[in-house]
Amino acid sequence: MLVASYFYSFFFRISASVVLPRIGAEWGLSATIIGFISALFFYAYACMQPISGALNDRFGPVRIVASGMLLTVISALLMGFANSALLFGIGRFLSGLALAPMLSGALVFQAAAFKNSQYTRLSSITYVVGNLGAVISVAPLELAIKAWGRQDVFIVLAVISLLIAIGLLTQKGRDPIRRRSNPGNQHKPPLSAKSESLRLRLRQAFLTLRRSVQLKALLVVWAVSTAALMVLQGLWAVSWYRSAYNLDLSAASGWATLIGVGVMIGNFVGGHFGNGPLQRRRAIRIFCTAYALCWLTLWLAVSVHLPIYITGLIGLLLGAAAGASHVQCTCAVNDIAPQGKGGALFGMMNLFNFITVIIFQSGTGYLLHWFPAQISGTYTAIGFLVVLGIVAGAVILSLAALFVLQPFSPEIMKEGGGIVTQCKATRHR
Repeated sequence: MLVASYFYSFFFRISASVVLPRIGAEWGLSATIIGFISALFFYAYACMQPISGALNDRFGPVRIVASGMLLTVISALLMGFANSALLFGIGRFLSGLALAPMLSGALVFQAAAFKNSQYTRLSSITYVVGNLGAVISVAPLELAIKAWGRQDVFIVLAVISLLIAIGLLTQKGRDPIRRRSNPGNQHKPPLSAKSESLRLRLRQAFLTLRRSVQLKALLVVWAVSTAALMVLQGLWAVSWYRSAYNLDLSAASGWATLIGVGVMIGNFVGGHFGNGPLQRRRAIRIFCTAYALCWLTLWLAVSVHLPIYITGLIGLLLGAAAGASHVQCTCAVNDIAPQGKGGALFGMMNLFNFITVIIFQSGTGYLLHWFPAQISGTYTAIGFLVVLGIVAGAVILSLAALFVLQPFSPEIMKEGGGIVTQCKATRHR
């Protein structure tokens, strides 16, 4: 059920690619407004990442994720019944708050409940199932909204979210984090101790990231990769394909779905490489370089107007490279994280990942505003080439950080533990 919750975080995140262009045309919204509404999810999601990761570490992911799913019910109903950009934006923002703990919750659970040697494979499975939400939210969501309408679709999402929350709450006693923190008949720690522990965990995560050259280099390629993927798959892929190839909405959504399918394939493949800290750097370098090359190839394919099936295949490969690299980056954070602090550190990394997503999504929306097409809410093919060419260039430039990345040797992995010791010493002064 934790993985199912992560599935929904991807579903709501990527669904903007279909829903926002539709309501943008219906309500006459500009590209800047569409980009801003889409980014509201990431404003909330980003700010909550370190906090939700620390909460998962401290209180256990089952309880925290269940609370998030309950808030998701409210956000889904708001987006389903919204009759203005303001109400839809509020729902989008709440969904970002609600779904922030999902991925770190699943990762914290698997780190606590399974052997470390299984972490890469389990992360691969988690990402595959989660990215299924990205696939389902493009073409199938478009068909569902056409058949049943936006309100009915989001009502169904709200009901499913409620059922997941109830299911999680019935299983909260099986959370390994809760069993570890409250063994036997020990009393629960007082609220003040919990608050202090949360602050300390956040500080430890920030110091680990700030002082680790390894993590900062990893963050550069990971953040730009994530932001570029969210710009393409989560916002502009459907509109770009429609503009370049004069496709109808259903056909463009179908070809855009291949990006999400590729991500799932890459997640699966990524779980079978670099299974160990010494091999991690090589896998990250290979997959990140392949991702940058796919971006360049996709841009060139659209610019010279290659057949859509070739462009769609390149999009599939781009998604696969992204999916594999993201699994490896996630496992790299676990390799270097202090024991029992992985959720907070992963959340701190994800904070900066999604700050980058916000910048990319808002920035591309602003730039596309200068390339309007004849129909309100649509943009010219040359505009997409210019704007997404800038995105491709950023991905290529981010590869420079790979030269700084060191092998994930035991010596590198000790960075985090040393910083935790420093934090504890500071606390007792």
